[in-house]
Amino acid sequence: MSSDSPRKRWRARAQTGLQWLDQGLDAFERGVLIVGILVMAGMSVGNVVLRNLTGSSLLYANDVTQLLLVVVTFMGLGLGARHARHIRVSAIHDLLPAPARKVLLIITSFSTAGLLLLMAGWAHDYAMSTRRSCRILPETVDLAGLSVPVGGLAPGVAVGLLLLLMVLFGQLILRVPRLATRLRARLSAWAWWLSCLVAFAVIAAAAVWLSGWAAELVASRSGRCRVMSSTGLPVYLVHLVVPLGFLLGAIQFGMAGIRNLISSDNYLSWRRKDEYESADADSRHV
Repeated sequence: MSSDSPRKRWRARAQTGLQWLDQGLDAFERGVLIVGILVMAGMSVGNVVLRNLTGSSLLYANDVTQLLLVVVTFMGLGLGARHARHIRVSAIHDLLPAPARKVLLIITSFSTAGLLLLMAGWAHDYAMSTRRSCRILPETVDLAGLSVPVGGLAPGVAVGLLLLLMVLFGQLILRVPRLATRLRARLSAWAWWLSCLVAFAVIAAAAVWLSGWAAELVASRSGRCRVMSSTGLPVYLVHLVVPLGFLLGAIQFGMAGIRNLISSDNYLSWRRKDEYESADADSRHV
């Protein structure tokens, strides 16, 4: 009894931490995909309407569409793996008993995660080869009197901070509807709509500030840079989306392997059980 208690506590803590990671990444990836697809659709439709009405096209339409196409494609890797929407060759899997299926799922999950990490490394090396001597971020940034080496961070530290920011932003997205529901119950109708207008104004101001800050960084870049034709965005930044997408997919497959190690059931991903096992269980109940 005493020996099982620490093991159960360890599993509960591991599941809580990985659940928090999975929820944050899921919300962030969904938000990126929704915004990316909406902007692509709006940009394409607006470009067609403007060309038919005025005979001229939007200046940034081609570059923005190409960028968002890469973002939507590779940021969707983690979302597809999370919901087990990827192609599966399951002939051997279907013939095995449940314990052997778990072993096979563990092996395939970790091996797929390793393959995606390898592909992420190759994609990162390719992006760095197209970077040349181009530099966007400064070596150091002064924050409240502290000199933070933003441009000089090690790649592993930079990736870890980026993932942490993605998870935190995703958790923020998850909490916004709950906060809105509480405010809607406490405020009157006019106060609710006034709060929505203020929130929208704050978000719009933050978006304008961030876009202006990013545009200033791009405009003040240094070194030899291969850039996109109309936006001036360095091409290697677009290429860096590819290793990030592979990394997100590797995280999901790695979490699927961990889920099978610490759970009694078989899982295709952290949140998706083995569908064949579920179908067999339903047929037994019938």
